Amino acid sequence: MPYLSITEAAADLRSGMTTPTELLAESFERIDQLDSDIKAFVTVMRDEAQADAGKAEQEQRTGLFRSPLHGIPIGVKDLVAVKGVRLTAGSQVLAGNIATEDATVVEQLRRAGAIIIGKTNTHEFAYGTYTPPTRNPWNLERIPGGSSGGSGAAVAASMCLGAIGSDTGGSIRIPSACCGVTGLKPTYGRVSCYGVIPLSWSLDHVGPLARSAEDCSIIFDAIARYDPRDPNSISGPPAQASASLIGGAEGRGLLSLQGIKLGIPTDSFVSPLDPEVRAAWKAALRVLQEEGAEIIDVDLPRPTMLTYRTIQRPEATLAHIQNGWFPARSDDYTTATRENLLNGQQVPAVDYLQAQQERRQFSSALRAVMQRVNALVLPTLPLPAFPIELSNQDILIDGIVDNSTVSLLRLNMPFNLAGLPSISLPCGFSKDGMPIGLQIVGKPFEEAMILRIAHAYQQLTDWHRREIGTKA
Repeated sequence: MPYLSITEAAADLRSGMTTPTELLAESFERIDQLDSDIKAFVTVMRDEAQADAGKAEQEQRTGLFRSPLHGIPIGVKDLVAVKGVRLTAGSQVLAGNIATEDATVVEQLRRAGAIIIGKTNTHEFAYGTYTPPTRNPWNLERIPGGSSGGSGAAVAASMCLGAIGSDTGGSIRIPSACCGVTGLKPTYGRVSCYGVIPLSWSLDHVGPLARSAEDCSIIFDAIARYDPRDPNSISGPPAQASASLIGGAEGRGLLSLQGIKLGIPTDSFVSPLDPEVRAAWKAALRVLQEEGAEIIDVDLPRPTMLTYRTIQRPEATLAHIQNGWFPARSDDYTTATRENLLNGQQVPAVDYLQAQQERRQFSSALRAVMQRVNALVLPTLPLPAFPIELSNQDILIDGIVDNSTVSLLRLNMPFNLAGLPSISLPCGFSKDGMPIGLQIVGKPFEEAMILRIAHAYQQLTDWHRREIGTKA
């Protein structure tokens, strides 16, 4: 199974070359071999997954295939409820907590025939960009990104063929870029957050991580549904992203991006950038342009971290107060999370409302710019994954001092504020062998467009197929 895609595994399952139980056994073997070092999983659901794989195999024998996810091992971030399984959010606050029902996204995965293999590690309550103690499979001394770092690392190391993450300021795309996988943040409200422990209700998104855009489209099609149990769920057009991809698994159509206009942000939006990231971004643009895309320079509005944090922090604090965790269980939080929750408690209502007003103005300006293009293309992160000891420290990026946490959020959080769909995919490697991520941002409900662009790029390159341990 190592480095096998969902599409390839689904074809083998349909042809009878493998079975769900055999595929699951290979996932468990990878976990047993690698996870003592990587620490991507907090709970491995061996008995439950084996039982589910057995049922999937019985259906397979009768010719029933629920979807391309039938029999496919999927990891789930430990913010997402799986009935009867620990739901800890990476915190001692919920150390003994057992979920009493499946989150909507898990219900949809089960309905599609996927096998939930386990719970992946998350930064405590998703309140961070590192995800300790998870390590980056490409270099165990580097961060895996966060807060969905366990999901990114698990997919990168082929412990599962796909995973579910959440994204409030970049938490799907950051680990995707750090770990060299593909991760999709859908349009706000497109995938239900019911049964997912919140960080910030107006910024939270749920989405897939996998090896390719094609695999992400398969998972997205399964989980994107209107859900009346989530007050922020939106009833959009049917999710048929995988059907819209150009060329499919066997090849690509000539000039598959002909007529597509791609907006390229100016330096004032993306800088500072590591020179290797800038070079990989420019090289990716040339590939897309050669495939028929038109490149258009655009001047994007740039929201401040203050605007983002003035919204995110009080919303997070309110969620913890409403759940009865804070301040009652203050001593059980890590110092950093407790301080963040205390800071959220100090934000005046007038500041929160002003930040929401700034957010609306930014979103309106951004959507006006995007009327000129089909999508934006920019780096996911301004630098490759850095050493763990530099987490939340000042670092140099192209000679400019930046906080490492802010650097991870800077190019991602604008699209949480605007609620736009965005995807990160690998577009190269640094000289020291760390993946570099490319981000594609679309208009509301146009996941199919950004997946189409990402898939076309991946048909022309092999960065997403690189194996852990090989030279870039």
